[in-house]
Amino acid sequence: MTVAVARALSSREVTSAVAAVMEAADFKAAIPAGATVLLKVNLGWERFIPGSVTGPAVFEGVVRRLKGHAGRLCVIEADQVLENIERAYARSRISTVAREHGVEWINLSRLRHRRRHFPDNRVLKMIDVPEVLDQGVLVSLPVAKTHDKTTVSLCLKNQWGCLPAMRHRYHLELTEAIADLNSALGPVFAVLDGTVGLEGNGPKTGRPRELGVVGAAADLVALDATFARLMGFDPQRIPHIVAAGARGLGVPSADLQTIDGPPIEAQAFTPARRNLVARVEMGLRTSPLRHLVFDTPLFWLMLAGARGYYRWYDWRTGRAWRDQYRDHPRFGDDLVWQ
Repeated sequence: MTVAVARALSSREVTSAVAAVMEAADFKAAIPAGATVLLKVNLGWERFIPGSVTGPAVFEGVVRRLKGHAGRLCVIEADQVLENIERAYARSRISTVAREHGVEWINLSRLRHRRRHFPDNRVLKMIDVPEVLDQGVLVSLPVAKTHDKTTVSLCLKNQWGCLPAMRHRYHLELTEAIADLNSALGPVFAVLDGTVGLEGNGPKTGRPRELGVVGAAADLVALDATFARLMGFDPQRIPHIVAAGARGLGVPSADLQTIDGPPIEAQAFTPARRNLVARVEMGLRTSPLRHLVFDTPLFWLMLAGARGYYRWYDWRTGRAWRDQYRDHPRFGDDLVWQ
């Protein structure tokens, strides 16, 4: 199994870099010709701090390479309790690229679901699977960022967005739940956006960090392990990567092919610490008050407070990052969507 990585040091280089890594990772062997392809982007933060969501240039590179090989192309994401995914998609340049290339938008939360039983799973024994996921192959398009609960948020974690909006209920069991979900949904390929990622208190309140690479593989465990190393982390110390490997979903080590250049050196991303919202949530989940807070109308009051915190963070910090990237000499406003 090959993990392919290539440098993409500007927006102009992304399309060719994406095509190169997809070819090197043999995407045609993983994605059947004429198949319906469901492109799972990371679009879970509507304020669009650079590096917090999948970049539109990477998305476009994937779409261009799949056209002529795949059949129907769809971009998918699901609602979450803190963000309006419909609004996020409408504001994003991913929506612009999708319209230009005839890619269909699907909000998984608005589709019919079929409850399926997965007896071998550890946590998610029953999953309400959107019916469209049974009609095509799943391709993961995450962005490289740190995460306060999982250390990194890469390919395996990206499938978390296929669950219904109340998936936060499994935050105390993420390690096995992520492995369960990937086992159940069976993503066949991934292209990882490492052009500009996020470090620090991800997945939302971090800082943009330029890694300047894209990667691809049919083995999501291997691709995650590779990018964890490139971000300065030991994948053997990241529980959900270890769990997925132990359950046969991939191998943490694989043949690494660097396209057109010497090996890419690792960069030390600043690890995530829990921000105020995460500290409050996880503290309450382990307290005697958890049922009162999460199973009564008090939960909606908590959500209002969390939304207020993220809007304040965006006003205080996020807009400054957007302003900085509008004038970026290599990426410009490709990563600034509003």
